[in-house]
Amino acid sequence: MKSDVMTEKIDFESMVGSELLEYISFKDEFPNEAEMAFYVFQARYQRDILQKSEVLCSKFEYNEAIAFLAATCTFDKIWKNAHTFNMKKANTKNVDKAILLWMYKILFTQILLFKNRDTCAQPTKEEDLSLINDVDGLIKVHAPEDLEKQKELKENLSFLERALQGLSPKHRIIYFTYLAYKPDKDKNIPRSVSNKLQEQLELTQASIRVYRKEATDLVNNYINKVNGNR
Repeated sequence: MKSDVMTEKIDFESMVGSELLEYISFKDEFPNEAEMAFYVFQARYQRDILQKSEVLCSKFEYNEAIAFLAATCTFDKIWKNAHTFNMKKANTKNVDKAILLWMYKILFTQILLFKNRDTCAQPTKEEDLSLINDVDGLIKVHAPEDLEKQKELKENLSFLERALQGLSPKHRIIYFTYLAYKPDKDKNIPRSVSNKLQEQLELTQASIRVYRKEATDLVNNYINKVNGNR
């Protein structure tokens, strides 16, 4: 945002979509301007999203009512997460196309949520999952209220801090986050957590896999070295 001062006379209609999203992302500081920007944004892209929703929903044999609900849920998510749009990460220089592709991903997620829960865009515990930076954060996930369990985990997992010394903060965050939210090798990390890793660390999923492998290999080598010296 070029200015911290909002004026009453803002021509939202003439703005490109990315500028509208920027205004929407400041809804806490400037609620009136954000609502006006959102109104214009929704009017501009609603037809495309509804048509896409109808096409996607038809593959799940959903009716037009569900397609409309999924489209509505998509705009609800955009109102809350407008800040996650990043034109720099788009595969096109066309702003409208980039926004639509970004929105299609959100829409598809909403349709899948409906498939699993008969509803969409409802707050879930998963959406509140935070990235984990260290052993203490990992312990809070696995034993949030059990002090004895926390003490035991602290003793058993303290070696991880030593094992990961020398690696970048991104390596550590990825390693601890996966350790916290991926219960076993046959399960995937929650989608919301995966998205947060990509957005906050500014990495692709492929890069995240590389970082995770490097950290995991280092920890495994550390464990093998310690066991070999016993």
